[in-house]
Amino acid sequence: MSVNEVKIKRAEIPFELRGTGPPTSRTFVLGDEDHTLGNALRHVLIQDPRVNFAGYCVPHPSEPVVHLRVQTNATATSGGVSGRKNHGRSGRNEEDDDDSDEEEIVGGLTEEGSTSFTAIDALKDACRTLSQQCEYVLEQLEVAMPEVRVDRERLKRLEEDMFLEKEKPGEMDEEELMEDMEE
Repeated sequence: MSVNEVKIKRAEIPFELRGTGPPTSRTFVLGDEDHTLGNALRHVLIQDPRVNFAGYCVPHPSEPVVHLRVQTNATATSGGVSGRKNHGRSGRNEEDDDDSDEEEIVGGLTEEGSTSFTAIDALKDACRTLSQQCEYVLEQLEVAMPEVRVDRERLKRLEEDMFLEKEKPGEMDEEELMEDMEE
């Protein structure tokens, strides 16, 4: 192996859902990711008042895997927080400590038949929010620095060309790839 060649360790599992019990509590295993995505998703998740807990860990630095734990309020619904007031991260109503008015969650459905806000829903919302935030930052960067847009468009064309080349017999070798990237 030459100095320029680097072996990238790929995760054996690209995505895995772990957890049994109520659908409001799950651990997601994200393969080929690191602290960058783990911390960003955790941050977006804890900003959502329907989420009680969000945390992540990278079990070992040599494994490209992030474990993301999400627990949502049992009384929150997909459309927003239920009628109870949400004070603090615990989701408990400080004015009324009597839990008798909470709906029981069974299999993702409340007693009244409405769908609860599951951990999967929370992750989907967080991914959408994070994607929108990244798009906004990129748009603002391109306004401030027009050369960024030119560079992004060039990289997009390069990716499309590489994809088309891969479909043809005789894939590009590393030298051709490096020449294309330098242009």
